[in-house]
Amino acid sequence: MDSPIDRADEFVEVAAEYAEYAVDTANGNRIGVVQDRFEGSVYLRPPGGGVEWATPPEALRSPSAAELVQARVFDTPVEARRP
Repeated sequence: MDSPIDRADEFVEVAAEYAEYAVDTANGNRIGVVQDRFEGSVYLRPPGGGVEWATPPEALRSPSAAELVQARVFDTPVEARRP
C-alpha cells in the first residue's frame, strides 16, 4: 500500500499538469495554483496573482466545486467597458 506522502506526490503531479488549482490545508485552506515542486515542497500562487508560498505536498487537497468557482473568478481578467 502507498504511503500518504506517495499519494500526495502523485496528486501534485496531476494537479501541476491537469487540475491547476489545489487547496493548502496547512495554511488555512488557501486555494492556489500549483507553480512548482522543489525539495519536498509544493509552491502555490494565489489565483489572480500574488506572492508564492510553499507547503508540504501532504497538506494539499483538491478544491471543492465552490472553491474552484471562486478561484476562477479571481483568475479571470476584468475588461473595462466604455459607455
